[in-house]
Amino acid sequence: MQSPTRLFHLHFNTPDVSRAETELDAHGLPPYRRFGQVDGEFHALDAADPIPDDFRLRLQNAQRGYVNVTIAPGRKPHFDHLGLCTTAFDAICDRAAEADWSVRDRDGRRTFIMTPWGFRVELQPDGSDVETDLGSWDDGHFERVELTVPDADADEEFRRVFGDVPGLAFWEGDEVRVPAFELGGAGFSGGKTVETEAIL
Repeated sequence: MQSPTRLFHLHFNTPDVSRAETELDAHGLPPYRRFGQVDGEFHALDAADPIPDDFRLRLQNAQRGYVNVTIAPGRKPHFDHLGLCTTAFDAICDRAAEADWSVRDRDGRRTFIMTPWGFRVELQPDGSDVETDLGSWDDGHFERVELTVPDADADEEFRRVFGDVPGLAFWEGDEVRVPAFELGGAGFSGGKTVETEAIL
């Protein structure tokens, strides 16, 4: 039985998006969609679509099963945010507000909660457009995501707001980053560990 709250998404920035795309594909996460602009006009492209001339990439994602990893251009490798799908959307938003954590666009397509450690959490209710666009949990899911935070109490504080998130492991470290994540499910031959330095 799946947990009420599940990790589905990691978002990173990197100066070499093409390399990240190649490395993610080699780890079993094929390109899925690209988003960007041509002459100020927004374009969403499937992975197989030709890239228009003068296309300015904003972000692109790789996806398999219930795993979505987004890469966006940036000056240096950087972890931006993670995403959760949940049956407890309203309760989590209420607990975040009570803890004085910023809750943005609660009624919008993408709700973001800002944690005290400088990273955001994208929160999706079960049945949202984003959640239903994901594939099967059995085909692919995050088995474990390591998150370093410069606060020994971060794990406890995070769980007070979000509840239990299976597979999300907090470590005390000098900065907020995701050093590695492990993918599970049939699409990853039972398991695959990805060191983020190798893809970014």
